[in-house]
Parts: sequence; structure tokens; C-alpha cells
Amino acid sequence: MAQKGMKELDSKAWRAFHKIGTSLLPHLGRQITNHSGITGAEYVVLVALSEITSPSVNLNRLASSLGWEISRMSHQITRMDEHGLVKKSKNIEDSRCFDVSITAKGRKIAESAIPLQSKEINHCFSEILTKQQKEALIEISDAIAAHMRDNHPINKKVSQ
Repeated sequence: MAQKGMKELDSKAWRAFHKIGTSLLPHLGRQITNHSGITGAEYVVLVALSEITSPSVNLNRLASSLGWEISRMSHQITRMDEHGLVKKSKNIEDSRCFDVSITAKGRKIAESAIPLQSKEINHCFSEILTKQQKEALIEISDAIAAHMRDNHPINKKVSQ
């Protein structure tokens, strides 16, 4: 009987976690597009680039810092470069690599989008959770992130 209860708890916990990804995250993505005209992925990249202190960052390093696969980051940066949001340039030290920098257009969009998105995040997340719920969520996220990092790293070379 205890085993059945654990399976039900596991299932209920997974569905609760999944609900965040299928309701809150798409809503926030729609809000970014509605108020700023950019996608959620573009927003994430622009915010990351606007926060770095150096003029540019290696594309692979940016992908790693965001937890993205390099191929996804490369495609995203190419699209954003075409829209004038970022500039992609060959790395001076290694011509096989690219560096990415935010353009004036991209910075302007990020600077106007951040306060609007923060307001929406506060409305749909921060203001409705208690301090204890936020602390529990951080603990949960850290445990899952550590497991994923240690057991299922992104960009892991598959041996054949």
C-alpha cells in the first residue's frame, strides 16, 4: 500500500511540475512577444548578453551558461544576427568559433523588455508564492540541476 501511495505522489508531483512548463512559461513567452515583439528565446539571449561586462562572448560559452545545446544556440544567434539584434563574428584566437555581441538595437529592446517582463513575472510568480515555497522551489531546482549536470550533461560526446 505504501508503494502505491509513493507512485501516486510521484505522479502528482511530476504533473504539478509539468503544469508550470505548460502554463506559466508559454504565458511569459507570449507576454514578451506582445510587449516587445521578440520571442522568449531572443529575450533570454538578449538579457544574458546585456549582463556581460565584456564586449562579446564566445557562442559556446553563452550556450553553456544558458544550458542550451550548441546547435540550438548557433541557430538562434544566426536568426538574431539576421534581425540585427546581435552581431556574430569569428573568434580572433580560433577561427572555428564565433563570438557574439549585442547590438544597439538588441540592447534597446532588452532594456525596454526587462522591466515589463519583470512585472509579469512578479504578477504570475513572485507575488503568489510564499517565502517557504520559493525556498523549496530553489532547493528542488538545485537538486534536479545537480543530477542533470552530473548524470546527463548537455553537449556530452556520445561514444560509439
